[in-house]
Amino acid sequence: MEDDVYCRLRDILDSMPHGFPSTGDGLEIRILKKIFTPEEAAVATVMKMKFETAEEIALRTGRDAEYLSSILKVMGDKGQIFGVTLNGVPRYKLPPFVFGIYEWQINRLDRELAEMVEEYFHRDFGKEFYGNTPPLLRVVPVEASIPAGSVVMPHESIQKLVRGSSSWAVGECICKKEKRLLGGGCDNLIEVCLAIAPIEGLFDDFFWGRPIGMDEALEILRHSEEAGLVHMTSNTREGHIFICNCCGCCCGILRGINELGHMGCVARSDYEAVVDPALCTACGTCLERCQVRAVEIDSTARVNARCIGCGLCAGTCPSSAIQMVRRDEEKIERVPRNEKEWMRRRASSRGRFEYRDLLK
Repeated sequence: MEDDVYCRLRDILDSMPHGFPSTGDGLEIRILKKIFTPEEAAVATVMKMKFETAEEIALRTGRDAEYLSSILKVMGDKGQIFGVTLNGVPRYKLPPFVFGIYEWQINRLDRELAEMVEEYFHRDFGKEFYGNTPPLLRVVPVEASIPAGSVVMPHESIQKLVRGSSSWAVGECICKKEKRLLGGGCDNLIEVCLAIAPIEGLFDDFFWGRPIGMDEALEILRHSEEAGLVHMTSNTREGHIFICNCCGCCCGILRGINELGHMGCVARSDYEAVVDPALCTACGTCLERCQVRAVEIDSTARVNARCIGCGLCAGTCPSSAIQMVRRDEEKIERVPRNEKEWMRRRASSRGRFEYRDLLK
């Protein structure tokens, strides 16, 4: 049966720490059919989570190297797999569904796919994705909001993440585009998703987004802060490859808080907002800026336990009544060192370690 290849691909994606659960009614299979042809799905099922050349995959699977070289290039350009060219040699690996395959459908996204993913988000995928730890993304606070003299680690500094890279690209936000296709969302900036890499020229011929320079990347961050968008990146201390700039009405992660009530779906920054009631005028600026409904106002503003430490409120308070304060040590979440540690901890949370076979 044709569905067999999609079921195999579903099971492989679900074996990854990120998850891609079965729905029982075939919704996840319909999503895969929308993205992959049966031939492409079959190729995806023999791929690993580590980079391989077409020749290496051919030797391992017995498939024709010339055929693989051709179809892998097509699949890379469709965002079905992740491909990079290192030292003139194309290499490919199978990414998770999120963040990976779905985000890379930005150029192919239509209303039908958006509707299916939205339903999956509120049902099976959301329950699995947000119910396990550690979170996929981590909030990085607005740098200007961090108190002077604070010791800021590289993964806590959006400026250091950008300035420490050698290549940059920007693309449209899949979350905002999805919501607009469904007739909702907001008017926030849409071309705000940044890719960063330690290799020069990596994004020059990349299928996603457009290559930019460091100065434009920093300018995008500045405009995002002005627009009240939350900076988020991978929940690791090392190996960052993207920076999202997110709103609470569209972002799949922040909606996990706002719509599904999963407070642990994003790793909070090491800071939290604190209001000085003697200075607060209850103007409501912080209420408008907060993307996760962490601000309440009576006679003065107060910040509740939903605060993710983004710093968007502190930098724009007209009366300087809000300060970002480092959380107590027992409240600071331990950040995985790299993707390898993140996957190990996430797999432990899910009770599934099959992904290790995809790294061999």
